[in-house]
Amino acid sequence: MRHALYWLTFYLAYAFCKVFFGLALRFPFLAWIRIENRHRMPRRGGLIVIANHRSLADPVVLWYASPRHLCFMGRADILDIPIISAIARLARMIPVRQRSADRRALMEAIQAVQRGEALCIFPEGELSETGELMPFLPGVLLILRQTKAPVLPVGLMNTEKLVPYGKLSPRIAFTVITVRFGEAIPAEQILALPDTDSQLEFLREQVRRLVGV
Repeated sequence: MRHALYWLTFYLAYAFCKVFFGLALRFPFLAWIRIENRHRMPRRGGLIVIANHRSLADPVVLWYASPRHLCFMGRADILDIPIISAIARLARMIPVRQRSADRRALMEAIQAVQRGEALCIFPEGELSETGELMPFLPGVLLILRQTKAPVLPVGLMNTEKLVPYGKLSPRIAFTVITVRFGEAIPAEQILALPDTDSQLEFLREQVRRLVGV
């Protein structure tokens, strides 16, 4: 009974948040979202979604644009923020301790993908202050090697105009935010590359092409 109640609450909250964020981004923040190639996202099965990270708005924008629920890996201190922590827990966010080898978070991420969920990672590991795409950290490869799930690159543009670097709250943006989905890449294609550096650079290049920087 408790399990059924959780899923009922989850789906009701999911539908409400889709509508709420769709309206809130337009009014009062005057940010319009252009979603390109959303059909490229596989609708079922374990998936690793990777994207660039320019703004604290990135998870909300990408979650809204996605045709399926995304389970994010996020900073553990988010769970200390009232209201946001409740949303993060309901959305099944996986908290990660920054600047540490968080094995628990890694195992939770692997298990989520193995259950058939779509897991979203920002492989840069932190926000880019300049907007330029930073080197990718190897955590994404640890999950990839254990799950053999396809990887879907996504490019996010102009999210920093909604929540600028160093700010916690959104502002009136007067902009079009673009979410551009790439093609899903089979795990075998990535793992066939000779070493970790070339695998990470390959993934980074896929995101870079979508962002256009």
